[in-house]
Amino acid sequence: MSQFVDLVRIAVASGDGGNGIVAWRREKYVDMGGPFGGTGGRGGSVYLKATHDLSTLLDFRYKKEFKAQPGERGGPKKQNGKAGQDLIIKVPVGTLVRDADTEDLIADLTVDGQEVMVAEGGRGGRGNADLVSARNRAPYFCEPGEQGIERNLELELKLLADVGILGLPNAGKSTLLSVMTAARPKIADYPFSTLKPNLGVVKKPNGDGFVMADVPGLVEGASQGVGLGHEFLRHLERTRLLVHLADISDENLEQNIATIGKELHAYSEKLEQLPQVLVLNKADILGEQASEDLADNLFDRLPQLLPESQKVIDVLLISCATTYGITELQNLLSEELSRLPKEQSTHELVEDLRATLHPDEGFMVARKNKKFYVEGKRLERMVAVTNLRSPEALRHLFDVMRAMGALDALRAEGIKPGDTVVIGATEFAFGEEML
Repeated sequence: MSQFVDLVRIAVASGDGGNGIVAWRREKYVDMGGPFGGTGGRGGSVYLKATHDLSTLLDFRYKKEFKAQPGERGGPKKQNGKAGQDLIIKVPVGTLVRDADTEDLIADLTVDGQEVMVAEGGRGGRGNADLVSARNRAPYFCEPGEQGIERNLELELKLLADVGILGLPNAGKSTLLSVMTAARPKIADYPFSTLKPNLGVVKKPNGDGFVMADVPGLVEGASQGVGLGHEFLRHLERTRLLVHLADISDENLEQNIATIGKELHAYSEKLEQLPQVLVLNKADILGEQASEDLADNLFDRLPQLLPESQKVIDVLLISCATTYGITELQNLLSEELSRLPKEQSTHELVEDLRATLHPDEGFMVARKNKKFYVEGKRLERMVAVTNLRSPEALRHLFDVMRAMGALDALRAEGIKPGDTVVIGATEFAFGEEML
C-alpha cells in the first residue's frame, strides 16, 4: 500500500569553515619571505529546493539528518582551502518550511525550482598571510573557521489545488474526481477507502484547466483528530473553492451536511470562509424529479444547517454513475474560479533571514577542583589553532578573550595568576599579562 506523508521533522547542519594556518615563505633567493599561510574554505550551505519530481515527504521518514561539507583548512603558499560543497535537499512543490524550535515560518515553496537557504555555511578562518597589518607585519597567529549552523526544521506538505472536494466517507469524492479528471484513485465499496489525497486536472474545451483534489472522508470530531480526514484538512486551506459532496440518497442527508459544516468551522476560520458549492451525488437512485424537489427544499434550509460564516454559492444535482450534471458542475466551477483571486505565494515575504545567520557564540565559565573551565565553541576553536609557545599568538588569543568578556568572567570567579585555565583539551596557566 502506498503511503502519503505530509508532515516530518528533520535536522540540518551547514559545514564548518576551514581553519586558517600559520606558514612562512621560505625560498632560497627570497629574503625575509614573510607570512604565507592561507585562509580556510567556506563551509557548505544547506538549501531546500522545490520540485515536481516528488509528491510526498516519504523519503524523510528514513533519513532525517543532513549535513553539508565543511571547508578545508588553508594551505602554505597562501593557498586558500577548498570551499565545502553546498547541500541541496529536494522537497515537493507545496512544502511549508518552519523552524521546529521557534515555529517561525521560513519559506513557502510553491514554484518548481524555487530554492531557499536554511543554514548558511561557516566562513573560513584567515591565515597569517591575510592578517598582516601596518602594526604587525609578521603575525604568528591565524583564525579558526566559523562554525556551521544546526537547525531543526518542520516540513509540511500542502497540496496545490484550485478546488477541494470534501464530504463524509463514501459520498463519492474519489469517484467524482475520476469522472471529471484523468486521475485514477483507488476506489472501494466501503467507508474510508481513500487513504491519501488525490489530484486531478479538469480540462476545459479551450485547453485550459484547473486542479481538483479529494481528501479522506471526514467524520464528526475530525477537527479534533477523529478519523482520517483531520490529517488532511490542512490541504484544503490552499484551495480557492470547495465542493461539498453529499449522498442525496442517505436518510441523514441534512445531518451529514451539518456535520461537515461544523467540522470546517471548528478547524479554521480561513477554511470555513472559502466559497462552497453543495453537490448532491447519486441522484439516479432517487430519480430526477424527487431529487430536484429535495434539492430545492434543502437550499432553503441551508441557513439553519450551516454556520452563518459559510457561503454556499449553489446546490447542484449529479450522478457519478451516469455522469448526469457533471458538465454543469464543471462549467460552474470554471466560472466561479475565474472570479476568485489565485492563491498568493508568500515565500518572498516570509523567509526569515535571521534563521540563516550565525548566532553570537557565547561562553560559560565554571570553577571545578581548583581549575577554571571556559566552555564556548568559538574559544575552543581559537585555542585549537593557536601556537601556545608563541608569545605573539598568545597575546592575540588573550585579546580575543578580552574582547569577548571571558577575562572579566574569569576574574569575577576569583582567578589569580598561576591558576589553571582549561579551554577544550588545552590547559594553561593564567598569567599576569591577562589581568
